[in-house]
Amino acid sequence: MSRQAPRDKPETEAGSSLLMRLATSSALLALAVVMIAIIFFHAMRGEIFESAFQSPLRDWSATIAGHIGSDPGKAQAVARTHKVGIIISTADGNYAFGPDGEPADADQLLEDTSRFRRIDVHVQHGEHGGQLQYSFMLDKEQFDDNRNPLLFSLVVLLLVTIGLAYARQLHLLRPLKWLRSGVEAVSEGDFSTRVPVVRNDEIGKVARSFNQMTARVREMMDDRERLLADVSHELRSPLARIKVALELLPEGDKRDSISQDIRGMESLTTALLEREQVRSQSSHTNPQRINLVTLAAEVIDGFSAPPGVQLNVPPQNLSITGDAALIRILIQNLVDNAIKFSLDDSLPVEVSLLGTDDGVQIIVDDDGEGIPADLADKIFEPFVKLNPARGHRAGYGLGLNLCQRIVQAQGGSIEIQQREPRGTRVLLNLKK
Repeated sequence: MSRQAPRDKPETEAGSSLLMRLATSSALLALAVVMIAIIFFHAMRGEIFESAFQSPLRDWSATIAGHIGSDPGKAQAVARTHKVGIIISTADGNYAFGPDGEPADADQLLEDTSRFRRIDVHVQHGEHGGQLQYSFMLDKEQFDDNRNPLLFSLVVLLLVTIGLAYARQLHLLRPLKWLRSGVEAVSEGDFSTRVPVVRNDEIGKVARSFNQMTARVREMMDDRERLLADVSHELRSPLARIKVALELLPEGDKRDSISQDIRGMESLTTALLEREQVRSQSSHTNPQRINLVTLAAEVIDGFSAPPGVQLNVPPQNLSITGDAALIRILIQNLVDNAIKFSLDDSLPVEVSLLGTDDGVQIIVDDDGEGIPADLADKIFEPFVKLNPARGHRAGYGLGLNLCQRIVQAQGGSIEIQQREPRGTRVLLNLKK
């Protein structure tokens, strides 16, 4: 018992985009880096960093205290220059200066622990001098003022670095966009597409393999088409000789049966040659301005078989740029297909022409049995006939394939829709 492989889960356009994922990852990385930088700078005010700088601050304070001695003038000058509060405790009392160099209340400086970081040192002046206590009040606000520009500069530098890294990623992944465009073109039947190969890395190797694959597939398809065309062409001569020999046979059921088979073979070879002709003309189109209303009327005038054809056109003319011969074959095949598969009680086939913003629409409605929705795309394949769906064995399954080829050559689209209560609608969109 075979085991069916699980299907991939469908993803949204945003969720399936590698570029969107890279952008999201870069944004999250930038946010994380900024948060780490902010936490780091805030931690610099904490006990860990303060403890780490405790010993150098004491050495600095002792040096400054030795310079000041017991001279209030020097203490005031140091306070003003270095923006620190200074308290000097002597046997005769205390005197203090604020970070601005002005005399201040020592007790008030000591109590303001939220603003100041306190460093105490004791210095002995001279062999017989007394020991003085110096309290240096480091202003935390001054530290914040110096820290914020540094923090801002670091954040900007990190964001610029991440932005440059993201731009580099986009540059490296640009060949993937070209490869995606190539895959989409191949999925639409354009096997002549090639993607640029600008690097020799893994992506470049994939692009080179893709080009080789499309070239090989195009070559195989050309060989198949050429074989069909050559065989069809070569069959005409023996068929002509068989027809001549058939005329020498006496009339009867056997002769009629052989004649019917020959007509069927002639019809098939004609269809195959017409298919090759359309393929050749699609590669070498002769674009010109076409009055679609006039062209459609000329084609429909050639159909008189029941249930008939009705043409619905706007009051103004509709013009498109394209190959008139291909457009004629397109409309003729669609109308012929609709009439061929109509029922005895079907309403007339309706051909409607509508103008759109960027082109025209051709709508062919029939009143036949219709086509199941799950088989609507399959009928565009060559030699495919959905007999159970429409109750007929006529044709060779090439008509709609020809139509699809012509529409693709004109840069348009073709779609099969079900009608209610029965019938089929063929919707064409052609560009101006």
